[in-house]
Amino acid sequence: MNSLERPRLVAGFVALSLVFAGALTGCSGSGAGGLAAQACAHIERGLAAAHSASTTTPAQAAKLRAEALAQIRAALPLAAVAAGEDTTWQALEATLSESSRVPLRYLLPALSAQCAGVS
Repeated sequence: MNSLERPRLVAGFVALSLVFAGALTGCSGSGAGGLAAQACAHIERGLAAAHSASTTTPAQAAKLRAEALAQIRAALPLAAVAAGEDTTWQALEATLSESSRVPLRYLLPALSAQCAGVS
């Protein structure tokens, strides 16, 4: 290998590395949106259960509130991974993480707003 080939080879490897790094960076956020959508599907089911709880018997309402809380908590791991891949979802994860400390009735409006438009 002569002295002119080595810099070209190094430049070629650097350019190839940059192309692959750009491609991988572009792919990292694509899974986050899908995970956030799955989390929001759980949240929507939780919202529906919570809303139904307000128009039923006390025994049925307790069951529906427990179901709502279970759906909200099922969304947390999905939102956590999504937030790790794309910081857009950190607020959703933070709100979900409060479900063990804050009454659900206070979290539901925020969760609903954070999932608005997510498909």
